[in-house]
Amino acid sequence: MSSLYLEHFRLSEAPFGITPNGKFFFEGQARGAILEALQHAVLDDDGIITVVGEVGSGKTMLCRMLAERMPRDRVDLVYLANPSFGPREILQSMVADWGLEVPSGQPLVLAIQAALLERHAQGRRAVVLIDEAQAMPPESLEEVKLLSNLETAQRKLLQIVLFGQPELDDLLAQPRLRQVRDRVVHRFDLQPLNAPDAAAYIDHRVRRAGWQGGALFEPKALRQLVEASGGRIRAIHLLADKALLAAFAQGARLVGREHVRMAIAEFRAGTPGASGQHRPAGLRRALPWLAFVLGGLVVGLAVGYGLGQRSEAVPHLQPTALGTVSPPERVPDALPAVAAEAPAVSASVAAVPDELASAPLAAAPLSPPAPVAQPAIPVHAVPVSVPPLGDDALAARYAHLPVPLREAVLHTRAVFDDPAQEFWVLQIGIAGDAAGARRLLARAKEADSPTWVHDRQYASPSTSPAGRWAVYTGRYVSRETAMQALQKFPEQTKVYSPLVRTLGRLRTESYPERAPT
Repeated sequence: MSSLYLEHFRLSEAPFGITPNGKFFFEGQARGAILEALQHAVLDDDGIITVVGEVGSGKTMLCRMLAERMPRDRVDLVYLANPSFGPREILQSMVADWGLEVPSGQPLVLAIQAALLERHAQGRRAVVLIDEAQAMPPESLEEVKLLSNLETAQRKLLQIVLFGQPELDDLLAQPRLRQVRDRVVHRFDLQPLNAPDAAAYIDHRVRRAGWQGGALFEPKALRQLVEASGGRIRAIHLLADKALLAAFAQGARLVGREHVRMAIAEFRAGTPGASGQHRPAGLRRALPWLAFVLGGLVVGLAVGYGLGQRSEAVPHLQPTALGTVSPPERVPDALPAVAAEAPAVSASVAAVPDELASAPLAAAPLSPPAPVAQPAIPVHAVPVSVPPLGDDALAARYAHLPVPLREAVLHTRAVFDDPAQEFWVLQIGIAGDAAGARRLLARAKEADSPTWVHDRQYASPSTSPAGRWAVYTGRYVSRETAMQALQKFPEQTKVYSPLVRTLGRLRTESYPERAPT
């Protein structure tokens, strides 16, 4: 049904398809940071990795993006989308994907081990991505454990990443799978989108699909849709698609609250063929118009087919059934922000330090924001250009902080705000308060490198800075030099798996006076 409204809204493709499409990947709500951390963990660490998220939270998209970004010149990849089969089927999938020839009577594990040793000698990395891993039988997970035991004297021969719903944690908690659980070196938690990121996600999708106007969803309609979705990406897709269809059926150029109410009613009804008494009055009024448009579409296609048969001069020309559509009405140039809050990194790593374990990293609950008297801040994929605060304003903003932390923050802002500065750093961690930031800062100083503290929570200039604090260390000219420096870090710092970040990328993230992007 999405294809019906494409020409009406001047879209080149359906913006809210269910099938994951890497073109629409959204890096907000820590998705980009988690993908970057996964790449680092897969290529540089040993052990099993798990990615856990609720139904419809974007796990499959993240899995596909990880597969796309693997350097195929040095990585041999196996992707299992249906892991519910038994241990032998998993081994057979690996043999088939790698094109291995197994001599008659030889165990599959031995053939796989020989292939892995050969790839290791060639400097290649073998990676298995398993989607919907919560559906795996315990016997299959035990087979995964045996595969993870294949190693040389220096490192593992096979890297395994499990993507699953929270039931995966329950599955691994079984006593019989204790050895599998002990081999998990990283665990990433994929949270639902918070309100600002959900609004930015919707705008991101429609623009990637070809929308070039202002806000396609009216602000109140957008808040209503975001709240009804609960931040789940799949629910956002279903609701947004139905709302666009309802707007198209009524000939509207913008999606309003009435269209979203229709979509929510359809979504909650669960079956598109529900009887008329269960449909809202607005949707019942829209159905005759939709039937008329569908009828016109069928007639137009039939006429077009007949003309195509009689016309040989232009064999590929197909007349449109909807005719010429008038240009869209003038709409606002910016999508009002539903709320203002920077994305929080939700990846949790095995052996998480105490200061990170206690930091409140969960996303804010979804709720309609309170009205504000100041102008709305636009949410776009491009950072908002806001002049940096002066020295006096910065000093006043951070005056309440302890002296060591205040000096670190002001020094970081002086460097990070300077567009002429460009280098690489290692992210030690993110804290939820000033006390946690001080503990992370002390940990970062053990690396004997420059340290940085970045206040990443958006707040208006009239409020005190509160929220999440990112702590970084080092000043490196390239990713390679950063990774080399990481190898020399104290072991108590390396176990937290620092992330390699660029200063340019950090500048696109939020400052206290800059809207999140």
